[in-house]
Amino acid sequence: MRQDHSHSIPDSRCEAWFWLLGAPLAVVACLLIARNVFAVFVVYHLGFCLVLPAAYNFLRRRLTISDHLEYLGLTGPGTERGLLLGLGLGVILAGGTILAFRFFGGIFLADQNIPEILGRWGVDQTRMPLLFWFMVLVNGPAEELYWRGFVHGEMSDRKPRMAAILLIAACYASYHGVTVYLLNPNLPVAVLFMVTIFAAGFGWGWLREKTGSVWPALLGHTGAAAAYMIVARPLLES
Repeated sequence: MRQDHSHSIPDSRCEAWFWLLGAPLAVVACLLIARNVFAVFVVYHLGFCLVLPAAYNFLRRRLTISDHLEYLGLTGPGTERGLLLGLGLGVILAGGTILAFRFFGGIFLADQNIPEILGRWGVDQTRMPLLFWFMVLVNGPAEELYWRGFVHGEMSDRKPRMAAILLIAACYASYHGVTVYLLNPNLPVAVLFMVTIFAAGFGWGWLREKTGSVWPALLGHTGAAAAYMIVARPLLES
């Protein structure tokens, strides 16, 4: 795909803020108003992360499928390098996440009735396997295709570049902090978790910028998500 800047920046500042804030607000609304995790999957993961960017690129920008994939960072000159880097990062983050949960997981999970809260959000024990496999297989790819794929492309001409990447990471981290606080109403824990997610988002955004590929973020996120779901699954199903 040719690097045509008319395809890579929002038509207005309102559009930029829609992409930056619409997705976090959708997650929070689904949890606070609809009180349903599966609403998050449909509205946020399917709608915001996958369908809306594709519809915008196909219908408004008139991009082809191959152009859309390159816009997201799935294809292009940096693909092979991104795949190799992503595979290594996924293994490293999976191992690091397992170690982190081994030593610090009790801070988040101890003495908290998280399964009961998830039950009030529509995830009873019979639906726990669906939550598990969705988080392992879909959550990471969908989020990275949105934040480090589509939104990164939308902000590609914003200067300075580090400020744009920081802003994307902050919006990405915001709803994670809210979600953790709703599961565990401990403000320091929620803030610590949000800062960790912010740092990860900034790192993945920096790699997207340097490699031109979304694969390091996508595979790194997937490795971390798979690891923490595997570690936390026995606790969630207790």
